[in-house]
Amino acid sequence: MSNNKKFWNTEYQNPQLVSRGTEPQADALRFIEWLQRDEIQDIHGKVVLDLGCGTGRNILYMAEKFGCAGFGYDFAQSAITLAENDRDARQITSTQVQFAERSIGAEFPITDDSIDIILDVTSSNSLSATERNVYLQEAYRTLKPGGYMFVRTLSRDGDRNAQNLLSMFPGPDYDTYIHPDLGITERVFREEDFRELYGLYFDITFLKKQTGYQRRGSQSYKRRYLVAYMKKKS
Repeated sequence: MSNNKKFWNTEYQNPQLVSRGTEPQADALRFIEWLQRDEIQDIHGKVVLDLGCGTGRNILYMAEKFGCAGFGYDFAQSAITLAENDRDARQITSTQVQFAERSIGAEFPITDDSIDIILDVTSSNSLSATERNVYLQEAYRTLKPGGYMFVRTLSRDGDRNAQNLLSMFPGPDYDTYIHPDLGITERVFREEDFRELYGLYFDITFLKKQTGYQRRGSQSYKRRYLVAYMKKKS
């Protein structure tokens, strides 16, 4: 989806939607806390893959606080530049956290069974159906046995605005729309569709719907999200 890449590259240069903050995203932070409390318990030194990393705030938080290492991919070079600048400012080395301009809908240059934790914070909703299949296969391939994946994505359930966009501005794939103002294509998920697709690769430990707000300029828009904690199927 080339229009998506162009939009987000410009967005990180002149933000209307994204935050330039360096604190970890709240849902990602809750996932990290859950891992420590109920699952891995000690995440120090774990290897993390941050898909659609944006400015890198989530993986850099994990590197700084827990000594995690890993990779951050984003298809917007402007986001990668900001992530690298923040990494350098925090005195985290490029060997500990490597950022790259790369589509998360293409094969990852990462060896099999080498990642402990994957993060996808509202990123894969920009993928086409074909790209999403690659992304899921690659996430499964690169996760270690018993590895964990976090996903926050756009929900169709209970989001009247999304349902209107699907009806009035349908996109090329199932449950996608082309945003009339932004020109980007996005996928929204029904809970049953999410469970069916992601359940092919992962055991879904936790899944909830929640309401959030997305800022555009000085305006806030209500959105519905699905938040999932998952573990690689054995």
